[in-house]
Amino acid sequence: MDIEFQPGDIVVDFIDGDVGLLLERFDVLENSTDENIRGRIFAWDIIWTGPKIKTYNRYTPYTEIGLKKCIAEGILQHFSGI
Repeated sequence: MDIEFQPGDIVVDFIDGDVGLLLERFDVLENSTDENIRGRIFAWDIIWTGPKIKTYNRYTPYTEIGLKKCIAEGILQHFSGI
């Protein structure tokens, strides 16, 4: 599954009924002192809304690999360019 995420994409959590908006992609290891591992793991800042969202879990980062696995397993549904 090769999904290209973009800022503004939506993900829907079928388990909790929450809706997330992808805000920004970032390199998890960008500040590593080892330059060889930079650019290998990317994540997305997501802002969530829904019945179980509180102040402490409104902004949650997900790795791209994690997002893709959740979509493949039917936990999340991805809507691009909405």
